[in-house]
Amino acid sequence: MRKLENNILQRFLDRFVECLKSEVGCNTLKNDQLDIPFIISSLYQSFEKHTDVFKEFIQDLCLYPDYNISILDSQNDYNGLIDVEINLVKYPDDEENEQWYMDGHSPNYDYKLCFIYDTRDYGYCECTPDMRDYREDKQCCGHGCDAAFCEFSLYKVLHIASGSWEGDEHDYWDFEDEFYLSDKELSDKKEKEDREREIEVLRNRIEADQKRLAELESA
Repeated sequence: MRKLENNILQRFLDRFVECLKSEVGCNTLKNDQLDIPFIISSLYQSFEKHTDVFKEFIQDLCLYPDYNISILDSQNDYNGLIDVEINLVKYPDDEENEQWYMDGHSPNYDYKLCFIYDTRDYGYCECTPDMRDYREDKQCCGHGCDAAFCEFSLYKVLHIASGSWEGDEHDYWDFEDEFYLSDKELSDKKEKEDREREIEVLRNRIEADQKRLAELESA
């Protein structure tokens, strides 16, 4: 496979392939049969033929060259393959600094790649060895037959805000009580679930006590 003309995209593609290789070895994904050339095919083709489309992406990869690539299970339950998170970061040039990994600079956005199956129902394969471009290993000529390819989408994800609860657990309980006071439907449902849970606990306790009582009486 020939190198891309854009060095930044080529570097990204190389790192992406290395991450895919690592995932194949770890088997941490639901899809443990990662076909690497299949996954990168449409991405490579777009990088090669439509480089101008990725101008903004290229600029960000230049600004944050220490970006991290994470391979995740696809959130698309229908025809998803994998999702890829690209977390942008740039670390100081001074690697001797003990705070090196803590001083990384990141923007308020990242990128995400989603790969899905692109199934094309061209027609049932009826190829024979005498046909043009017929390949014995595929038993097909590859023209006009049903096929599946890999489709990708690149997203720029903006981080609007983040936060965590301010206060201790007792403060949260007050909030929880106020919430259920304002929503009778959920309050009634929670009360029913709590009652059923308490009944189950008491039944288990009574059964355990009766069993222990029987053991003592028969001793």
